[in-house]
Amino acid sequence: MKTYYSIALTLFTVLSFAQTISFENNEGFINGNIHGQGAWISTPTGGVPENVTHQTISVDYATDGNSSLKIVRESTFGIQSEPIIGGFYNLSIPLDFANFSVSFDINMSQMNGAVFGFQAVNSLEEKYVVRVDFDKTGKMKVLNSVSAIPGLIATSGIWNPNTWYRIKVVGTAADIRYYLNDILIYTGTVASTFNIDQLRFVHNNGLGIGYIDNIKINSETVMSLKETVVNKKKVILYPNPVVDFIHINSSNKIKNVRVYDLVGKKIDVTLNDGKVDVRNLVAGEYLLNIETERGDFTEKIIKK
Repeated sequence: MKTYYSIALTLFTVLSFAQTISFENNEGFINGNIHGQGAWISTPTGGVPENVTHQTISVDYATDGNSSLKIVRESTFGIQSEPIIGGFYNLSIPLDFANFSVSFDINMSQMNGAVFGFQAVNSLEEKYVVRVDFDKTGKMKVLNSVSAIPGLIATSGIWNPNTWYRIKVVGTAADIRYYLNDILIYTGTVASTFNIDQLRFVHNNGLGIGYIDNIKINSETVMSLKETVVNKKKVILYPNPVVDFIHINSSNKIKNVRVYDLVGKKIDVTLNDGKVDVRNLVAGEYLLNIETERGDFTEKIIKK
């Protein structure tokens, strides 16, 4: 397999747009090979077949709807030195490297021997703008330039197998910020100042399976803006601290709620008639993520 490849794209004027991809039938996706579905391709091989064939849309696991992107080992090829096997999304409108956001849910089954990753690239120049590696030791690493020399830098983010995580990357003219479950884990710089025309969800063809879901492009707000929304009381939580139920009053429709402990492990809760049942939580501090039709935010809660 060639580790260098170029994918021709028609570039449009760089404009701001928002998009959500959940791999559902109502978005035009069907179960099976991701290659050729909409603007998605799978990794080019440099040979025959032209693209790998086992990166699929699956109903095994999902966080939004019923389907997700499933990336798995391609038995024809060996372990790669870089994470390049997976599904690539060709953006019709490139993202401005100094003004963008991308977020997604990811669940990875295997730690030892596997490296999973997210990459935002300029495919014409074959340049990384953003790269996040979930490495085989459980650390999250990002590509950052120090004194104009790019390198993978360890962040404070830690991942565990068989756990869903929410990843968000926000690029501005000043810096690039990486969030794990809406907690800032690293602030750095883009690896190159090219605009982004392709998003890649990949692994190194080692052991394990990865699932990707609920991709949002330019639809996330910066953390401080989300906190402003709360302060303006468009979303109100009470009581906090809580014993049994947290009540949510929102002027926008609530799509989903998630609860995480402070090391990032997701804990199942139920939402019913504006109330989140937290009776099964042990006493302590948690993060409550609320997704509405106008965006989402995270608030720290205390369970008595």
